Amino acid sequence: MIRSVSAAAVLVTAFSAAAQAAPQAGAVIGNQAVATYENTAGDTITITSNTVETIVRQVAGVTLTSDTSDNIAPGGKAFLPHIVTNVGNGADAFTLSVSENDTGAFDAQNLVFYPDANMDGVADSATPITETPLLAPGEQFGLIIEATAGSTASGTDTMTVTAASQLDSGTTDTNTDTLTVSNGAIIELVKSMVAADDNANNRIDAGDLVTITLAYSSTGLVDATNYKVTDVLDDGLAYVAGSARWSDASGALNDSNSFSDVDATNGSGNNIFWNFNDDDTVDFSIDRVASGRTGSVTFQARITSAADAGVITNTATQTVEGTDFPSSNTATIVVDAEFEVDIADQSPNASMTSGTDDGTSGDDIVSETTNVYQGGVIRQEFVITNNSNQSDSLSVSVLDDSNNTYPAGTTFRIVGADGITPVIGSVGPLAIGESAKVTLVATLPSDATPVAASTTSTPTYQVYLETKSDASGASDTSVAAFMGAVLASSVDLENDVTGSEGDGANPRDGSSNPWVVSEDSTQTTPSLGIAPGDAYTFEMNVQNNGGTSDSYNISLANPLPAGWTVEFRDASGSIITNTGTIPDGDTGTFSVIVTPAEDAVAGDTEVDIQVQSAVSGQSDRIVNAIRVRNIYDVSIVSDQAVQASPGGVVDIAHTITNNGNVTITSGTISASGFSNFSGAIFRDVNNNGAVDAGDEVIDNFDDLPSGLAAGDTLSVIYRVQSPSTGTAGVSEVATLSLGETLNGTGSDITPGDNTVEDTITIVTGDVTLEKYQYIDADCDGTVGTFTKTRQDVEPGQCIRYRIVAENTGAFAATNVEIFDSAPAYTAITECAGDCDAAMSPSGTPTFTSTSISGTYAEVLPGGSVDLEFTVEVDN
Repeated sequence: MIRSVSAAAVLVTAFSAAAQAAPQAGAVIGNQAVATYENTAGDTITITSNTVETIVRQVAGVTLTSDTSDNIAPGGKAFLPHIVTNVGNGADAFTLSVSENDTGAFDAQNLVFYPDANMDGVADSATPITETPLLAPGEQFGLIIEATAGSTASGTDTMTVTAASQLDSGTTDTNTDTLTVSNGAIIELVKSMVAADDNANNRIDAGDLVTITLAYSSTGLVDATNYKVTDVLDDGLAYVAGSARWSDASGALNDSNSFSDVDATNGSGNNIFWNFNDDDTVDFSIDRVASGRTGSVTFQARITSAADAGVITNTATQTVEGTDFPSSNTATIVVDAEFEVDIADQSPNASMTSGTDDGTSGDDIVSETTNVYQGGVIRQEFVITNNSNQSDSLSVSVLDDSNNTYPAGTTFRIVGADGITPVIGSVGPLAIGESAKVTLVATLPSDATPVAASTTSTPTYQVYLETKSDASGASDTSVAAFMGAVLASSVDLENDVTGSEGDGANPRDGSSNPWVVSEDSTQTTPSLGIAPGDAYTFEMNVQNNGGTSDSYNISLANPLPAGWTVEFRDASGSIITNTGTIPDGDTGTFSVIVTPAEDAVAGDTEVDIQVQSAVSGQSDRIVNAIRVRNIYDVSIVSDQAVQASPGGVVDIAHTITNNGNVTITSGTISASGFSNFSGAIFRDVNNNGAVDAGDEVIDNFDDLPSGLAAGDTLSVIYRVQSPSTGTAGVSEVATLSLGETLNGTGSDITPGDNTVEDTITIVTGDVTLEKYQYIDADCDGTVGTFTKTRQDVEPGQCIRYRIVAENTGAFAATNVEIFDSAPAYTAITECAGDCDAAMSPSGTPTFTSTSISGTYAEVLPGGSVDLEFTVEVDN
C-alpha cells in the first residue's frame, strides 16, 4: 500500500569516540557544606554554607599511533600511515612534523604529510598538510607520510613523527618510523572498495554493486616472483561471478580455474592465476612482477542482505616467494542505515501469513467475511515486518481518516500475536527481516445500523492500519476490510428503572446522555451524587429475543478510571461474569455495583455496561453514569518548634494538601497569634525550602496561578522575625489556618486538620557556616589563598576546601558537626600525605573518597572552627 521509506545515512569518518573520564571544558564543579549544632536549649540546628564553584579549564591531550616499519628502494617512496587522536577535554587541532634521527646510512628526502581522513591507507588528495583539522574530544584523524629515499641511500634510518597541540604546544606525542633500504623485491598493495547506488534509492544498501581493486606496485630493485594476494570478503559482500579482470590483459578471469591453470598472459609473458572459492575468498598469483611494474586486479561484489548498517572493512594479504609482505591498507565502504517497514496480510517472503484473511493472499488486504451482530467484534490479523538493515521496533495504529468507514462509536484495539495481550507502545525490537503478528479488534456500537454483506469489491466497512519505525518514522499501511453483514441485535439490555430502562439498541437516551445517573435521574442537580469510595448499584434486565436459549457474558465496554471497581452480582448476591442461560423470550436479572476511587474527582463518570452472547456474538450496551459529588478537604502540616536569635529571621516550612476532589481556587490562608513577633506566609515557588526573591506572599488560594488541584500539595514558608529587644527564652505561638469555606460555597469536611501551631523561642546561640577554596595545581599541598569566588581548574588538578563554622551568638554551641562531600568529577584525596584533611583547632576528620565530616565538642561565643580537605578532579 502506501509506504514511506526513510534512509538515514550513517556518517562514518576517521573519527571515533573515546571515553573521557575527565570533565569537559566548561563543566562546573561546586557544592555546599552542611553543619549541625546544639544551642543552649538543647535544640539541634542545621545550617548550610555558601556555594563555591570551580570551572573546568580546557587542557590539551594527544595520542599518535602507531610506529611503522617499511622497506624502501633507493630513490623509491614509502607511505607510512598514522592516526592522531584528541584526548584533551576540548576541541583542538594538531601541528604535524617529522624529523630524521640520522642513525642510519641514508637520508630520506621530502617527508610530506597528506590527509587520509577515511584511514584507508591512501592519501585523500595531493595537497600536503602540516596540521589536522579541528578535532572534538575523542575524535581521530588519519594521515599518510610520503617518504622518498635518495638514489644512493642504503641501510636503515628512523624518523620521529610528532603531533603537537595548537592549544598547548608543549602537549605532544610521537611515533618512530623505521625505513630500511632494500635491494630486493619490494611490493606495495593498496586495496580500494567503491560502492555504486545501483538501486537508485540515494543510499548504499543491499543489492548495490561494489567494485574492489587490488593495486600492486613493484618498487624494489629486483622482480617480485611468485607473487600471491589473498582477499577474504566480509559476510556482507558476495562475489559477482565472472567479474574479475586483470589490468594487463583483456577479458574476464576464469572463476573455476585453480592455480595450476593460467587465466591470462600479458605482453611480457607474465601469467596470472585466478581462483574464487565458495567461502568468498579470492586469490590470484602472478609468476613475476617486474621491478617498476604496477598493475591491478579488479572484481565486483554485491552488498548482501546480511550487511547491517555501518562500515564494512576488508584487508588483503600478500606474499612473495611464500614470504609474508605487509598487508594492504584497510578498505571500507559504508552501508547506509535503511529503514523500511511492512504491514500486510503476509510477510514479504510469504513465510508468515494472516490467520484470519478470507481474501487473496499477498494483496495487502485482510478481509473478513463472517457476519456480525450489532455490538459484535471483528478480528483481523496482520503481519508486520522490519525490512530495515538494522533491528527496529514498530508501532501499530489505526488511521482515523477518510478511509475509515466504520460507524461512529466503533472502538479499536490492537493485540499481540497471542490475540489477547494489548500492544502497549511498540512491537519489538524485531531483527532484520523479522516479522510479527498483531490483531485488530474492532467492536461495533450496539446501535450500528444493520447492513447486508458486500457483494462487490467495496467493503461493508474498512479502516487502514499503519505501522511505523521507532527509529526513523518510516511507515506502511494495510487495509482491514470487513465484507460481511451487520445483523440486527436480538438481545436487549435494560435498566430496571421505569422511564430510563433503555429499550432497544441505543446505549444512550435520545439526547446522547446516559440513561441513569446515580442519585439524580433528572440529570439536573450537580450538587447531588455519591461520595468517593461509596458504592452505587444499577439493577439490570437482559431480554433474550434471539429465538433460542442463550447466555451472555457481562462486562464493561469501556474501562473505569484507575481506582474504581465494579462487580456483577446475581439475585443471590454471588459475583458473576455471565447471566447464565436465559430461554428465548425470557428476561434475566443482575446487579452492577460500582465503587468510585477514594480520590475520585467530582463529576459524572460513565459506566458502559455490555452483555454479549459467547455463541452468536449478539450484544447490547447501556451507558449509565455515576455522579460523584464535590468534596472539599484541605489540610496543613505540621506543628513546629523553632528558635530565633533576637531580631533574627527564621523560615518555617509547611505543606498544604488538597485531599478533596475539587480544585481549590479560593479560601483563606492566614496566620495569627503574634504580639511582639511578626511574620508572613510565602509560596515556595521553587520548592527549595527557603524564601527567595521569586517567592510570593499569599493569604488566599486565589493567589495561586491555577488554584490547588485535587491531590496536589503546596509548599509554603512562614517567615518569622523576632523583636531585637527579645531575651533568651521568650516565645510566642502563631496559628496558621486554612479557611473552612472553600470556593465560595464549599465547606471543608474535616476542618480539624486546617490549622497548625508554630512555637518560636528566642535563643542567644547563633552559628554561621562559610566555605572557601583555592586551586592546588600539582596536588602537592602547596598553600594558596582561600576565596569564595569562582576558580578555574584543570583535569588532574586539586581543589583545597575550607569550611568555617563561627559562633556569632552569646552562648556556647555544642556538638558542632561539619559535613561535606566531593562534588561531581572529583574524589577526596590526601595527595599521598601532602594535603591531609585537617580540623582546627584540633581533631581528626572522618572521610571516604566521597564524603567527609568533623565533630567539635564546643564552640564558644566569638570562636570558630574549620575543616579542610582536598579533592582531585578526574583526569
